Amino acid sequence: MGVRGYKSPVRARHAEDTRRSIVAAATALFAEQGYARTSVAAIAAAAGVAVNTVYASVGNKSALIMAMSEDGAADAVAVETERRIGACSDPREILRILAEGTGQVRRRRQDALAILLDNRNADPDVAAAAEVALRAVRDRLKVAATRLIAVGGLREGLTAKQVEQTLWFYFGFEAWRTVRDFGWSWKDATDWLAEQATRALLPADG
Repeated sequence: MGVRGYKSPVRARHAEDTRRSIVAAATALFAEQGYARTSVAAIAAAAGVAVNTVYASVGNKSALIMAMSEDGAADAVAVETERRIGACSDPREILRILAEGTGQVRRRRQDALAILLDNRNADPDVAAAAEVALRAVRDRLKVAATRLIAVGGLREGLTAKQVEQTLWFYFGFEAWRTVRDFGWSWKDATDWLAEQATRALLPADG
């Protein structure tokens, strides 16, 4: 009779903590030095682990930047924002939740997003990771658009694609980057984007 394997919760937590430390170190170095100029050895040193631990825990550089992107896509705030939108039946409030949620994720992940957006045309590894981030945001905005259509109250004549594209226009990567480049605070940016999306999607008396 075979012996059933046992997975220690303590070891699992330690492994996840190690992985997070490695990905965080990689993100910081990619932002500071650039993806191409950062070595796995430098990431290991910054994370306080052996080089072999980086490979065993996450992988090579392409795996590291993909892990960085995947962690952003699975951000707890993004998941909670999607849940709240699914439970809301007020289109105006849905847009407010979306503005606040996407703003919080951009703020939490701004270094990682800058790496992906600024270098996606220079390296295929970065391009692949950027595509994961892009797809994750578009998928969540599509879910929000579907919810808005389901609860009703939108301007007449809008198609599902138009609603989805409008959400991307106001809450996608470039929208947040633009308003932040203007020097606006996160709160001011959130308020303005929510207001503009509301005007674009809801009737004037909505």
